[in-house]
Amino acid sequence: MFLSYKKLCVDVHHVEYAIVKSAKTECLCLQAPLTEGGRLKKGFRGMQFFYSLDKEHIFEPLSICEDDDKQIINALYSYTGSGLLQDFLKVVPIAWHYASGKRLGRILRTLHDGSLSQSDEQKAQDRHNAFMERLAEYIGKLAHFKNDRYALEAISTRYDHFSLYKSCMRYGAFRHQKIMISKEGNLFLLPSASYGPGDICEDFALLELESAGLYPLLCAGVIDGYFKGQIPPQFWLHFALYCALYSLWKGAKNVLIDGKIDYWQAQCDRVRYDFNDFKTPIPRWFADDATAAIRKEAQGL
Repeated sequence: MFLSYKKLCVDVHHVEYAIVKSAKTECLCLQAPLTEGGRLKKGFRGMQFFYSLDKEHIFEPLSICEDDDKQIINALYSYTGSGLLQDFLKVVPIAWHYASGKRLGRILRTLHDGSLSQSDEQKAQDRHNAFMERLAEYIGKLAHFKNDRYALEAISTRYDHFSLYKSCMRYGAFRHQKIMISKEGNLFLLPSASYGPGDICEDFALLELESAGLYPLLCAGVIDGYFKGQIPPQFWLHFALYCALYSLWKGAKNVLIDGKIDYWQAQCDRVRYDFNDFKTPIPRWFADDATAAIRKEAQGL
């Protein structure tokens, strides 16, 4: 049997994404060393959960197996001809960034609206309760970013009024690098090994940290699409505080993985700028006049 193998990318955890094609079928294949087997297995379980909620935008998990002789693990998913969203965004007018974000926001809402068991509800609450523990980890064990006092002050002064906003099953890797788009414009989310019970705001905070610097209009579209233009005022405070935490804790955790201290310092600085030193809960890229103009231009896309 003839098989073709086209590599798409390799992530920081050494997981290779590729398209495997035969005369009759195409599959998305994730391959990694056995040392990363836990990530592939968890991502596979996550996709099983999310596929049950949205079969149109999640690749169906097909099989997962280990090859001890070759020291690798493979996970296979269904696949519909598509490419990486980040490649698409580089070549289309910026109105398409916003329009793609709105579609993505609707998908995320569908995933977040999935019901949680009582146990998962408790896990979501416990994760939120550990908020200060993650901050303590940043302060005591991780690399520090310059000018981190703005985020630290924002968290410490508002923490008494900070509660779990809305529990959900977090996708956990919600950023532009984890999304594919078909020729017809349909969006697909790639497997996430970081899924789990938590607050909806965490997926938005990760998008701010990882994607808003390059694609702010995509992020604005996600929020508009998710809330259908009716954004609860209380969402913004929770979102801003999670962004403050992620700019420090998540950024510093990423430094442990890739060693890019200057890059994550720049992201920390940008998040702080987006929220005006955390004096305002709504980021600049959502509220400015340029975004308002694109909202009108993107109508009908």
